Amino acid sequence: PAHLAVKAMRDNGYKNAAYAIAELMDNSIQAGARKVELLCIQKTDYVEQRSRQRIDRIAVLDNGKGMNKEVLRMALQFGNGTNLDPKQQTNMGKFGMGLPASSVSQARRLDVWSWQKGTKSALHTYLDIHEIEKGILDQVPEPVAAEIPKEWLGWSTSFGQSGTLVVWSQIDRCIWRTGKAIIDNSEQLIGRMYR
Repeated sequence: PAHLAVKAMRDNGYKNAAYAIAELMDNSIQAGARKVELLCIQKTDYVEQRSRQRIDRIAVLDNGKGMNKEVLRMALQFGNGTNLDPKQQTNMGKFGMGLPASSVSQARRLDVWSWQKGTKSALHTYLDIHEIEKGILDQVPEPVAAEIPKEWLGWSTSFGQSGTLVVWSQIDRCIWRTGKAIIDNSEQLIGRMYR
């Protein structure tokens, strides 16, 4: 059953958010991205009349080749992907687990927008742990044309003719609580991997 499979995938061995983010960035690099950005949005929580900043959403944005409807849906399916044929395995990804597994290891919701002919052509689909647990969602929804939310459009100049935006929300397993901590820890790890 989907809800049991996803529960197992949440404990799939990503050491922390930096390793999961590195997985997304690796996908971006394989898609030919020349620019990959890590974006964090915080929210203010109030505890005993004191305010503190907490991470609310994490996103990885790239200007790679983007995905069509078929590939986008496939990218969110566990164990599916474009590099499963051993003859075509020239990149690191070989098992079709990277995007969905890294994402659910840190967050309860994953949204992906991808475009190939400008941001107005963006397609969107998602995974939502709550919907899977309740039996509402048992497969990746068919990607549909959808505008990229304005909150993301204002953050970056990387929205090129093609690209992908991966957004984690309902973050419940990230050990770092602020955007600065996530960026600082990810920068060190990812810098070492891709130096």
